[in-house]
Amino acid sequence: MEQPGLSSACWKETGVFGDKSCPELAGLGHCRHCPVYTAAGRRLLDRQSPRDYPEELAKLLAAPKDEAEAETLSVVVFRLGPELLALKTVFFQEAAETVPPHSIPLRTGEVFTGIVNVNGELICCMSLAALMEIPAGETGTVGRTAYPRLVVVARQGHRFAFAADEVLGVRRFPPEALRGLPATAAKSVRALTAGIFPGEDRTIGLIAEEKLFAALTRSLAP
Repeated sequence: MEQPGLSSACWKETGVFGDKSCPELAGLGHCRHCPVYTAAGRRLLDRQSPRDYPEELAKLLAAPKDEAEAETLSVVVFRLGPELLALKTVFFQEAAETVPPHSIPLRTGEVFTGIVNVNGELICCMSLAALMEIPAGETGTVGRTAYPRLVVVARQGHRFAFAADEVLGVRRFPPEALRGLPATAAKSVRALTAGIFPGEDRTIGLIAEEKLFAALTRSLAP
């Protein structure tokens, strides 16, 4: 069912579905933000369906799921100062260009920094670094330019944006790889983190989404 010309698509070779060597990934975070990927998707949707499409689709839906895929967690990894953190992909909406938030008199503070416009929608902008008491500090990969991003997350109708020093893309790991935080971790970090899992060169903290969104909502209270 693969269309001619798409088997050698860049996202399958050097993008997130390949060896991740594309230089654009550092700035975009994921191929879904790339105009090449978007244009290819539009061509795919506009194509005429093959004659045997219903039969092939029925076979795909009836096929058993890949156990290795089903038993892994998909997360988006990002960096705040010296800390590598992750949030489940289902709660991650986009990584936008950074913009200065518009402050609200008598409301903005250390955690709630103001309002930002993302694609025409006004969203509360928060400082996740302040919430978790993470100090500022550049600890990106040597030789690679870090691109700050405005991360937009959502859960049960609540949307927030926060600044990240860089977005490192999607990772998958088995749930059994999750470990408890070391005793040396800061109390504020431990309060919002479900555990840690191994990354390529250091461990990554998995944020507990229910605790995160509850804390962000509390930070909006006058």
